Amino acid sequence: MWVAYVFIGYLVMALAIPVSIALVPVWRRRQGAQQVTCPATGSSSIVTLDPWHAMRAHALGNYELRVRSCTGWPERCDCAQECLAQIEPATEYADA
Repeated sequence: MWVAYVFIGYLVMALAIPVSIALVPVWRRRQGAQQVTCPATGSSSIVTLDPWHAMRAHALGNYELRVRSCTGWPERCDCAQECLAQIEPATEYADA
């Protein structure tokens, strides 16, 4: 029975290692804070992106981003996050 567990463990590692090598650059690129101009107010804001969401979306072939925090919040916490258009898209990772 332990042979089956060892085989499953190797199979999981064989799948997890290439996936993590492909997705770690996406996570690193999206974990820092970035300065954007708020389209609603026209003022400068610092946004922090959700790197886990970016990584999961990239794994599914979707390159959408999500704001985790913003200096304009909590006053404008229900904004449409239109400032994400100012951040370079993650499509450059499609070839990596």
